[in-house]
Amino acid sequence: MNLRRFLALVPALVIITSATVTPLPTRYPLAVTDDSGASVLLPAAPRRIVSLTLPSDEVLLSLVGPERLSAVTTYAADPGVSNVAAQVAGRLRTLTMNVEAVIDLRPDLAIVANWSDARAVSQLRAAGVPVYLMASGLTIESIEQKILRLGLLTDESARAAEMVAGMEARLQAVQSRVARVPAADRLRVMDYSDWGTSSGRGSSWDDIVAHAGLLNVVGDRVSDEWGQVPLARESLLAIDPDLLVLPGWIDGDPNGAASFFNRITKDPALRTLSAVKRNRVLVMPENLRSATSQYIVDAVEWLAHAAYPAFVP
Repeated sequence: MNLRRFLALVPALVIITSATVTPLPTRYPLAVTDDSGASVLLPAAPRRIVSLTLPSDEVLLSLVGPERLSAVTTYAADPGVSNVAAQVAGRLRTLTMNVEAVIDLRPDLAIVANWSDARAVSQLRAAGVPVYLMASGLTIESIEQKILRLGLLTDESARAAEMVAGMEARLQAVQSRVARVPAADRLRVMDYSDWGTSSGRGSSWDDIVAHAGLLNVVGDRVSDEWGQVPLARESLLAIDPDLLVLPGWIDGDPNGAASFFNRITKDPALRTLSAVKRNRVLVMPENLRSATSQYIVDAVEWLAHAAYPAFVP
């Protein structure tokens, strides 16, 4: 693990010996700036936390456990998109952005997506709820920064540092195995959604691909603000990726992913695609493909194994 990079991620107060980096306990009251630029004051370590983003659900369950979580998002209980569904189902209350329901829980910290309705956020703050607006991390490095920030907020900096170190160790293991793949055998990959887009530069998928040792074939194309590149189905023929990754979950349609896979692989117009001819059209679990928490490392491992099973077991 790169010590200089790790130190840049860990909160400022640390004890450094020749062999260890140990974050100090958080000192309260704590004033921090959230991802919207707003100031948030925490008088003491939060014990009644409401998490209204799936990434913070997944991180906080590892950081503080269910005991300190008063509620998580409804998506956290959906195994199609959540990596913690088994930990949530029947154990934790799930919520959408419902101001009254959140206030009734009397949280001492609410983690809310930075794109949430501004009026609802204002109402929560007016009711005395400390609200921290959090943006999704779109690179592994930014996700690690958010894990460390959540560790600081919850007085779990040491545990957060352990999580980041574990992520880095696993990524290094993948990198060392992928490094053995001959250059001529490196694969070109793209994902493709049922609404006709692929994930390009600025998306978390692009970072997953890079860490798995593949080339994102649309990584050099102009993408929108969400990192998506609109592509007609016919464009797949011109791009002709070695590996084509399709969604494993489609919102509101339990059979949607299987149906879309069949439409792509059985389409006569696409039968000349290299990925179709070589049986390299894969369905990736959505909880991994869209992960923007510590579980993004699972996505890297999944993709690296799918591409190079002889090198990445």
